[in-house]
Amino acid sequence: MGGKTKEPAKNALQIRMTAYVTFAVLLTSSVILLTIALWSRNDYEKLLNERISDDLTAITRIMEQRLLRVEGTTNTMAALAYNSLGSEEEIDSLLYHTLKATDDVAGVSMIFNRESYPDIDGYHERYAYYDDDGIIQLDTYINGDELDTDADWTQCYINGQPRWSDISEGYLTGHDEICFVVPLYGKDGNRIGLAYSAVLTSHLTSFVTKYKLRKDIDISIYKTDSTMIVAPDEYILELPIEELILQESIIPNLGWRVVLSADKSIIGRYVTRATLWMVLLFFLMFVLISIVIRIIVRYVAKPFIKKHQQTEKEKTVMENEMQLAAGAQKELVPHVFPPFPDRKEIELSACLHPARQVGGDLYDYFMHDDKLYFCIGDVSGKGVQASLFMAATHYLFRSQALDNQLDKAARRINDSLCVENEQCRFVTFWMGCLDLNSGALEYVNAGHDSPILLRGGRVETFPESENAPLGVIEEMEFISCSAILKPGDSLFLYTDGISEAMDTDGHEFGKARLNEALQDMTAANAPDIIEGILGRVRAHSAGAVQSDDITMLCLKFIGKETNHQ
Repeated sequence: MGGKTKEPAKNALQIRMTAYVTFAVLLTSSVILLTIALWSRNDYEKLLNERISDDLTAITRIMEQRLLRVEGTTNTMAALAYNSLGSEEEIDSLLYHTLKATDDVAGVSMIFNRESYPDIDGYHERYAYYDDDGIIQLDTYINGDELDTDADWTQCYINGQPRWSDISEGYLTGHDEICFVVPLYGKDGNRIGLAYSAVLTSHLTSFVTKYKLRKDIDISIYKTDSTMIVAPDEYILELPIEELILQESIIPNLGWRVVLSADKSIIGRYVTRATLWMVLLFFLMFVLISIVIRIIVRYVAKPFIKKHQQTEKEKTVMENEMQLAAGAQKELVPHVFPPFPDRKEIELSACLHPARQVGGDLYDYFMHDDKLYFCIGDVSGKGVQASLFMAATHYLFRSQALDNQLDKAARRINDSLCVENEQCRFVTFWMGCLDLNSGALEYVNAGHDSPILLRGGRVETFPESENAPLGVIEEMEFISCSAILKPGDSLFLYTDGISEAMDTDGHEFGKARLNEALQDMTAANAPDIIEGILGRVRAHSAGAVQSDDITMLCLKFIGKETNHQ
């Protein structure tokens, strides 16, 4: 009997001692923390300013992405219009799909000069916009003097340089808007008009308002010419500068300024209020924890531990599945080098380093008779969905390139990728076919970065592509090109994970650094070029998180004649 009563008493004593010690620790900690809270006003104000700065940077990056998406959509529309000129139905389809592709755009248009439509007394404009019911409308407008009198339109048309316009009332939407304007070219290479996308200033203001940190902190946006695109509240504009906290950020690639304005007195009240809340919080924490500690120990801890163990188990299972998916993706692309040891006419090397466990980049190659088929691509987005789209593209390249001319193969791959593409993914893609006997190269570039040719100690870039990426518009025609590789030439293909690799300060590696690095490697073999460029990129981005997949493929043409010597 005595043995049975000692054990419960012992357990009860352990629980009481645990509670007393915990109580003492909490009491001491609370006194220390309350003292620190009263002394930390300046530190909190500094922390608040840092938080504002971080959020301002985040808003700037999001705004950059949205505006660059508008620029990209407009440039793509202008590029695709090259193949649609002369057919109003195709132009209408292009306008319609462009407007639907980007939520930030309220209207899109193409303006043709007088020479394009000589029977019309003015500039012929075809446009699409959302009406008040949110329905896309297509219409024609005969403009008498837009290209002659509007400064933004005139400068873009004369200089052939894209630009953002000033704020004006849009005749498409009836509201204040800014437009991204790009020149429009005909098949003869001459400018025949303009294409533009309209963004409502009220839409930009709503976006900024949505992401405002507090109602008393305002954000304004200025173009490079100091034109105010988004204005703060009027009372902010009336306060003297010395009574304001001002922070500024620049939108990369655009040069626009994002300015944060806040009343210093309001920030001071936030700091005081936060300090008082901190004091009250520590006091309540002390009271609450002292009351419920035994309940937590006896009734809550075990279920939480069990739940944590279950979560860790599920996490482990998920990580294993991701590792299997990453392994499956690696098996899709060739990874044994040299791939064709019996073919001395070429050297070939490649690498793929995903930003996540699975990514959306791909490369591939295969040999048939005396021809080498090879490709590289970059799927929009990241993660599992992008990897599935990549796998589909890889399969289609293998199934279509060998049996078709490359331009027809590109069309069939594009049509297949457009089917049930509800997420509107696309892939920039470059594929080629090299005759190992003659060095003749046929290739199709579907919106991808142009390859770089290393020839005779010099670095040369292939012409830019006029083809759109794959998966954008069904039944699109693609144009193939040809070139001749000479013995000793090296062809370097890459994805934008190379040129856009950033260091800890946000500076990109860039195409200029890439060309400079390749200039030092013109005489190197293919594996050394891949390793050399990868080393340069790693050194540039040391300490920074890899933001995009890094993929390269290098082909060096030796040739039969050189090989026999």
